[in-house]
Amino acid sequence: MTSTDPEHKPLLATGITTDDAWAICDFLVPRLESVQRAHGDGTEEHRTAAALAEAVSALVLEIEREIRGPMRPRLATSSARPPAPAPAPTESERIAREKQRLTMIREYWNQLHGIVRIWRGSDGYDRVRWQQVSFLDAAAEAEYQRHVAEAGLRKATRP
Repeated sequence: MTSTDPEHKPLLATGITTDDAWAICDFLVPRLESVQRAHGDGTEEHRTAAALAEAVSALVLEIEREIRGPMRPRLATSSARPPAPAPAPTESERIAREKQRLTMIREYWNQLHGIVRIWRGSDGYDRVRWQQVSFLDAAAEAEYQRHVAEAGLRKATRP
């Protein structure tokens, strides 16, 4: 396989979309619901499938929240003045917030990937799309590659 093979291209946190997360949910939830239907309420199998479905849903919603940003509550209509706008963040604060946001997307995605990965041989599993996230963005990947080159390390080959 070449380095341009999409299956071996590192996935970046900046590349994760809500559609990616919901695709995993759409893949897993019917399978988990099938297990729940096959086993009666109160059985270990039913509970396990239900708990896993809840975990998948929670991770997908967290990814979506990080990608879309926090919901802004509507201001109640009143005669009072609206609150003064918050001061604009500095560039370093903006960069730190974005890094934290991407870190959270990567963490939630990798947890979701850890759950779905066991189905990687199943029909409908998207090997190219559903990979572990290694880097936050292209700059972080380039920095890593620069360090590897400077240290004279060679890239590990995948089996």
